Amino acid sequence: MRVVEAARREGSEAVEHTPDHYLAAAWAPGAPRSRWPDAVVIGSPAADDALALLLRHVPEGAKLFLADLDAVDAALVARILLAADRNLEPYQRDGIAAFVAAEEARVASCIAAGYTDRDEGFERFRARVLDASGARG
Repeated sequence: MRVVEAARREGSEAVEHTPDHYLAAAWAPGAPRSRWPDAVVIGSPAADDALALLLRHVPEGAKLFLADLDAVDAALVARILLAADRNLEPYQRDGIAAFVAAEEARVASCIAAGYTDRDEGFERFRARVLDASGARG
């Protein structure tokens, strides 16, 4: 997952170009399903760099499953990185925090679009109860 986009930053003395940064996480093979990864890494300038760093934490010969944003709690993984990696630069922290906010907004939008408390059977029952009690007029 790209968590920090490449940017051109103007400093007081020079212009700095920062690369894309990618987040990767791994869960122990055969472990019970958990939302808590066993390893979280950040790599740049390409996604392959993050995967290479992640593979240092994966046993040789282990099978890999590449997941998308809906298969894991990407915001949690990014928050773990923010809390655990003391070597992050301020621009990286800002980018990761922006990723967390965007991911949480994306998840909220998916919830709003896909879930409701509307139950047609309950609505019919409620209408009958209200009609019988004279509450509707």
